[in-house]
Amino acid sequence: MTALAMLALTLMGASASLPSLSEPLTVQDCVKLAFAQSAELNQAEAKVTQYEALLAEVESVYYPKLQGITYLTPMFTVHGDAIDFERRWKSLKNWGPYTHLQAVLALPLYTFGRAEAMEDAARERIAVEAARVREAELTVALEVKRFYYLHLYARTMQAPLKAAAESVRTALEKGQEMYESGSGEISQADLMKLTYGRTEVDKYILEADYGAALALAALKHTMGLSDEVQLTLAEERLPELPDELPETLAQLIVESAERRPEWQQLAHGKAAAANLAKAEARANFPVLFAAGQLTFDWTPMRDDIANPYVYDIYNQIVGGVALGFMFDLDPARAAARTQGAEAISRELEALEQFAKTGIPLRVRKAVSDRDRTRKLAEFSEEGVRATKKWMAFTAAQYLTGTGEAKDLLEGLVAYLSARKSHAQAVHDYLLSRAELEYAIGRQ
Repeated sequence: MTALAMLALTLMGASASLPSLSEPLTVQDCVKLAFAQSAELNQAEAKVTQYEALLAEVESVYYPKLQGITYLTPMFTVHGDAIDFERRWKSLKNWGPYTHLQAVLALPLYTFGRAEAMEDAARERIAVEAARVREAELTVALEVKRFYYLHLYARTMQAPLKAAAESVRTALEKGQEMYESGSGEISQADLMKLTYGRTEVDKYILEADYGAALALAALKHTMGLSDEVQLTLAEERLPELPDELPETLAQLIVESAERRPEWQQLAHGKAAAANLAKAEARANFPVLFAAGQLTFDWTPMRDDIANPYVYDIYNQIVGGVALGFMFDLDPARAAARTQGAEAISRELEALEQFAKTGIPLRVRKAVSDRDRTRKLAEFSEEGVRATKKWMAFTAAQYLTGTGEAKDLLEGLVAYLSARKSHAQAVHDYLLSRAELEYAIGRQ
């Protein structure tokens, strides 16, 4: 697990140990595991490392730089001096080695503020990427909750569908007996209606089973797990409606202004762009440096010339130190890059203006969806109770021969529809709560 993932778990109040896959996992357990293994989070954290490396590269401007070259090459014999000399090169014994070494050690002392501005820009960009890690965490948490609740929604529908299938099969067996007895209490058309009802319920069961398996596979993928991993959830169906915290819309909007990572991204991004523009505006300034140079040449094939007014490149040791300025003047390029950095600042200002209205709007919508779906869930719960009694009554009438197959199927359809509406409303409520947590920056 990466250091940033550990930090995220600490901020969530989690322990250093991760939940075990051998134990049933709650939705928060799944979120913790996703933080430790999600590919999306690993990618966001890698961006932070990239800009940390960039900062280290900028800071290395003031580190000593050593540049050198050395080589060994064959050289023919020359005896004498610059005026009276003799060359020998026709025989192999007239040839020998010539070595050359040249090294320059430079130490930048001052860049007139350009390196410092680049360092500040890199630090601000690291803060931007760290905020993006936080944003990725919110996204991953929302995705985990979405697939977790979708799986529970499908599992919630499996139980009433299987119960309904059993009721239809029981009614069909009873009807077949009554039809074969010749009592006239049930017709062939009634049997076909029951057969059709059984096939419809079987189709719904198949879809629920498929949806539960697919949602679980998607949950594993979001958590960074392979599909072969055995995953057991702590809940088998959608939970009861939880209690709501007494928070007003205004409080939630204020919290979103404090928690949402986009605000940190914008603030640090603007600071990074400003420092980048400052650095590019100083690109034509010189660099003050101190340097030392050493040149060494040697060959036994040439006589050493002692005359200091004669430059001897073959046998010498030359060294020295200097203080100087290095220029790299390109005004057009510097102006273009400065303009580009200033354009980034204007773009971030526009994004900030958009976020000032967009984030509160998303919070408002999430609160509205949460309240609406909760009321729908509460309303539909009463419908489930009513249709369950309806279905039980029509089933009893049919089995005692006082009711028709049509009434049984109508009661069954009404009950399944009510259960689906209620499960859908609870699912939508839980998801809207997750959307609200994302909108205000909670995990």
